[in-house]
Amino acid sequence: MDELFCVLHKDPAYSPERTADFLALERCVGREEAAAAFKKSQGFLLENASLGKASAFNLRASAFGFETLLLSRRDLRPPPPAAAVLKIEFKTEGFYYVSNSVREHLPYDSVKAVAACAFSVETPPKDAAGTEAGLISSLRARYFPFALPFGEKYESPPVTPLPPAPAKETVFLADLLAGPAPLRLTLACDTHDYSGLGPKKTLSSFENFRILMEELSARAPGAVRNHFLRALLEKKNLSGLKYPSAEAYEKELEWLATILN
Repeated sequence: MDELFCVLHKDPAYSPERTADFLALERCVGREEAAAAFKKSQGFLLENASLGKASAFNLRASAFGFETLLLSRRDLRPPPPAAAVLKIEFKTEGFYYVSNSVREHLPYDSVKAVAACAFSVETPPKDAAGTEAGLISSLRARYFPFALPFGEKYESPPVTPLPPAPAKETVFLADLLAGPAPLRLTLACDTHDYSGLGPKKTLSSFENFRILMEELSARAPGAVRNHFLRALLEKKNLSGLKYPSAEAYEKELEWLATILN
């Protein structure tokens, strides 16, 4: 099989707006369609192309003003396996984190990237529709029966309820990529223990999540930040920045891990 190549943004602070403009021209599609497609693989301008196609694309991207990397797929670096972090305690030179019931220390200068995301997940639906349909059918049969011959009783036909629409909720996550030994720490907004924030802790999990990211970013100023994290810290509206899936966020982490290497 022929080797495949990719073109990536090299600058972590690239403009998503200009990227959408460029990809719309390249793919001859509307800007919104180009932006939606880019959300599935943020950081990647082109994937799985021949060397000739990727080289020509890279020249056009550079001429558009982007700093880029032309890499073989074999040179991409997947993020390390995620270690779930339940609590973080800030200290002067670094922070302690609790993962798998073990308390570890990480210096601030070893944090290479801090990223955050939000995406929707389906939750198990309650069968309220089926219960309601059965109740209505029972009441109708009891109080409003059709006229039947004397002595016969009305039996309502079996009700097949429509399947309820799947319920969704938004999940907020954050990741720290550290080195030199590859390390990925993952924090979940709703399950994290925010007692390490001390007096800054609030009653809102989301606000605590934002404060925690703010504290981490301030203590590791040299760490790369993704666009969602910057918007979170600036208290912007995040609804339009949600990822289409968890896989899309993992793709962005692959891009981050690659450019950091």
